[in-house]
Amino acid sequence: MFDLRTVEALILDIDGVLYEGDRALPGAVELVAHLNQKGTPYVLLSNNTTRPFSSHTAKLARLGMPVPSTSIVTAARVAAQTLAREAKPGTRCLVIGELGLVEALEQVGFEVTQTDHRNVEYVVVGMDRQLTYEKLRAAALAIRNGAKFISSNPDPAYPDGKDLIPASGAIQIALEAATGIRARVTGKPEPPGFKIALNLLGSTSAQTGMLGDQLEIDVLGAKRAGLKAFLVLSSLTPCFLSDKALLRPDAVFESTLDFYRKWVER
Repeated sequence: MFDLRTVEALILDIDGVLYEGDRALPGAVELVAHLNQKGTPYVLLSNNTTRPFSSHTAKLARLGMPVPSTSIVTAARVAAQTLAREAKPGTRCLVIGELGLVEALEQVGFEVTQTDHRNVEYVVVGMDRQLTYEKLRAAALAIRNGAKFISSNPDPAYPDGKDLIPASGAIQIALEAATGIRARVTGKPEPPGFKIALNLLGSTSAQTGMLGDQLEIDVLGAKRAGLKAFLVLSSLTPCFLSDKALLRPDAVFESTLDFYRKWVER
């Protein structure tokens, strides 16, 4: 087992690690309480782009996990901050996504449309449970007309507390198939969100561990960023975790509760 005593700061995924749907996962409340009590530096890094930013803290608090807003980084904010460094305020974006992504882009000064493909400089994709053919059509036309194609995250599925449902990555793949153009991904497993999280933590990658539940998203991103990668098994964890898997986490935990117990024991 990996020696957790070498880890001084944590980056935690949210969906599948702290909660699924409206249910806190076993050990999650205790883990957050322990980190808060001990003053352990931690940041929540989520690929969820659906909810307004303020609702993340509200939901966590409602489930018994008080986390300051300054300790939460979402893929919506990562995408918005990334694009804000390269495009001027007023840049026109066509968004396939929900309020969280729209809000983040508007807050950095972008003009957002979800139906009009004309004069669009970016197409930005997130999870959209109100997805229509007309939205896909507008996005495909804009990309074909030269708009830069941005995926806020490549998550193929999302646990809504009952089922695994299609997520942002499924929409991304549909548009890639329709246009022949690959999306540029800004969220996990790509570096931007990890860099933001490390800056907030004030820690180095060598001192920091990432706890997530997806091999190709959390573990891959952590490895790319030089972090220690911890996999917690959840409904999203790929079934092919085996001795033949090429991507190796530094440690695997049966659940968030299992991680919490071993973290305290350290």
